[in-house]
Amino acid sequence: MKFDILFVILILTVTTHAQDDDDFIIDSNSGYDETAATRYWYFCAASYCNPNVIVNWSCTTPCSKTPYMDDVQIFVNATNENAGFSGYDPKHNEIIIVFRGTLPWSIKNWFEDLNYIKTSFPYCTNNCQVHRGFYYSYLGIQDQVLNAAKRLTSKYPNAKLVITGHSLGGSLATHALVALTVNGYKVDHFYSFGSPRVGDSAFFNFVKSIYPAAKFRVTHDHDPVPHLPMEVQGFHHINTEAYYKDFLIFHKDVKICNDEIKEDSRCSNQNLVDLSVDDHCNYLGYNLAIGVLVCQ
Repeated sequence: MKFDILFVILILTVTTHAQDDDDFIIDSNSGYDETAATRYWYFCAASYCNPNVIVNWSCTTPCSKTPYMDDVQIFVNATNENAGFSGYDPKHNEIIIVFRGTLPWSIKNWFEDLNYIKTSFPYCTNNCQVHRGFYYSYLGIQDQVLNAAKRLTSKYPNAKLVITGHSLGGSLATHALVALTVNGYKVDHFYSFGSPRVGDSAFFNFVKSIYPAAKFRVTHDHDPVPHLPMEVQGFHHINTEAYYKDFLIFHKDVKICNDEIKEDSRCSNQNLVDLSVDDHCNYLGYNLAIGVLVCQ
């Protein structure tokens, strides 16, 4: 199974920053919205479903939890098998752009995930570098994403623009945040889930400079993917992290870390070893792995 490859890589993701839970700082002024995050998580779960199911918005639990989705269109690159969808949520007056994560059965997705070589990022003015696999994966769907944003913002000019994605989709969402921002779009909300690191510290500073507003990458306890590629390879997460130890009492469990100078060891970087594939699939009380099996 492809997960065997993941475990070999993940055994290297050891950190040395364990601290007591009492040391966490909860920032009530961060702007993190758990209700919105839960809604966006269901959209991420829906992105793994069969495209016909997504377009018809009949994707079992994720769709039943967000039954008000309209104007849904798929974007996909058949060459590298990256995909997602866009649509309009009339209840919340939001344009949603969602990026799907790695398909367990897609060897092309796995090669992109494991391509840790860096490449220069053309938008940057400070010589920043990004993960080449993630960047070229995004470029394969960028035109479709920009066209979707143009179509939906023209059709719904007063709607807020939301970008979200899970796993590999979180890295693609990060690139979309940059591309849409530099192309003049106002991104109102950004939430990623279990995203890997996308670029180096210069990329972190660049993203912060062009998009200083609150943006959140949600992490879950021992989810291994946020620790890839590794810091020792020169990668650095964008801020801000919303970390959950578990999802028993949501609002009491979330911890906010800003990851300014270096990644904060009080959130997901606190753990000695992170090897839970279940934590990677389970966010905010819903395990997307279960849903994927019934919506193909």
